[in-house]
Amino acid sequence: MFMKGTIKVLLAGFGFIEGEELNENMFFHANNLEGIAFDELVIGNELEFDVAEGKNGKEQAVNVTLVS
Repeated sequence: MFMKGTIKVLLAGFGFIEGEELNENMFFHANNLEGIAFDELVIGNELEFDVAEGKNGKEQAVNVTLVS
């Protein structure tokens, strides 16, 4: 099931998503984008994503797509 949120922060190769369903801002990495290049993203874009456990044991957004 996809969750939805908007980009709050963009940094070098990663960013953070905020959304009503999220307890805290959700980390995402450029490697987890589907169908869009990281440099095409702008703050405020609406995204859909799945949540999975990252390498550090914390949740992160995966299968991240831009809502058209």
